[in-house]
Amino acid sequence: MSVVKSDRSPFVDDKYGLIKNIYDLPTYQGLPRVYVKMAFGGDYSTAGFNASGAGITAEQAKNSAIGEYIERFACLHQKNSNKYISKNKVSPKLINSFAKGKDSDYQWVEGKEILTDEFVALPADAIYLTFKNSNDNIKGKWITTSTGAACGTSLPQTCWKGIAEILERDSFQYHWRRQLPCQEIDIFSNEELKEYYQRYIISSGIKIRLYKFDMDWQVPSVFGIAEFKNGGCVVAASVRMTWLEACKKTLLELAQSIVGYAAVIFKEEKIKINDYSEVKEYQDHSILYMGDGMSKHLKFLNSTLELFKIPKESVEIDDQKILEFFKNKIRKIRRQVYFVDVTPEPLKKSKWLVGKTIIPGMLDIEPDYVPLLKDERLEEIDKNLIQLSIRKEAELGKAQPKVPHPFP
Repeated sequence: MSVVKSDRSPFVDDKYGLIKNIYDLPTYQGLPRVYVKMAFGGDYSTAGFNASGAGITAEQAKNSAIGEYIERFACLHQKNSNKYISKNKVSPKLINSFAKGKDSDYQWVEGKEILTDEFVALPADAIYLTFKNSNDNIKGKWITTSTGAACGTSLPQTCWKGIAEILERDSFQYHWRRQLPCQEIDIFSNEELKEYYQRYIISSGIKIRLYKFDMDWQVPSVFGIAEFKNGGCVVAASVRMTWLEACKKTLLELAQSIVGYAAVIFKEEKIKINDYSEVKEYQDHSILYMGDGMSKHLKFLNSTLELFKIPKESVEIDDQKILEFFKNKIRKIRRQVYFVDVTPEPLKKSKWLVGKTIIPGMLDIEPDYVPLLKDERLEEIDKNLIQLSIRKEAELGKAQPKVPHPFP
């Protein structure tokens, strides 16, 4: 794939910048009309890792790529951990069922439980992706993902975005493991969504479908599939305060994958993964599902229900009000929400802030292949959805899928 160097940014410098370069990914006639950009690392300890972003304008795509890069950078670089914080420690076992050891075996990071506004201490292992203590065997097995990390222009924005990402993973994993049919969303039922789809997303030879996911926290949750002529596909998902916002974000992320992976998707000779044990990273899941006929593993979503029509909704722009909306939804399922400001010191005075949100007990998406997931959260959602009259017990007895999930 050829890339074209993009415009400049205060964060970009070939020699000294946090980001070395930003490049445009080319798109082609018939593909989505969106901008996709890649940010490549300039810091000596992150050179080689990159982050992509998309938008309907070049500026949106650039900011998205920068934000994604800064988000990952912040969670790779441990700061302000302390072995001697003594008050309000959150048990490592609450966050990670495989955790072992004593409090003194851990480094701790100051954070806040945002539903009670109480300051707490969290194990650094739950915050930083590359955190390593002196003796990891003492602490048990920790697999820390970037779920819940978000970049934004204010800390409330980073927090609600982090919550939304956690809910997005919780929603997909549940529907994947339970193999539940869902309502397809009528993209043309809302004029704004219809115009967005027709102007930026609709693509020659690519069938795009959106599905409505229903969860016990009752926030708009959307899952999308872009299916290609060979039967392969890419997927995306989003949770937002309104159905319109969730649909638009899902469509944009599908477009980002189509443009970003175009060289792989439309190459006649596909990368083949013949043994599911080879699926070890999130990208492997995407590559697997671009293969011939792989979209058949998502046919379980199709239902006989009539299409879901997007209701009329007001879009909120106040980040504090959006955060309060999400907090109230989490209270309904009786969970704690922990938040840590992980913004690197050089960016503290900028409008590029990063937060890491943790909601213990929620489902996440594994980077490898887990044939059978055993998790109390699955049964909890079953019970809650039955009580809410959203699902019936007879729907919930299907076997878990025998293939890796498609989530990127």
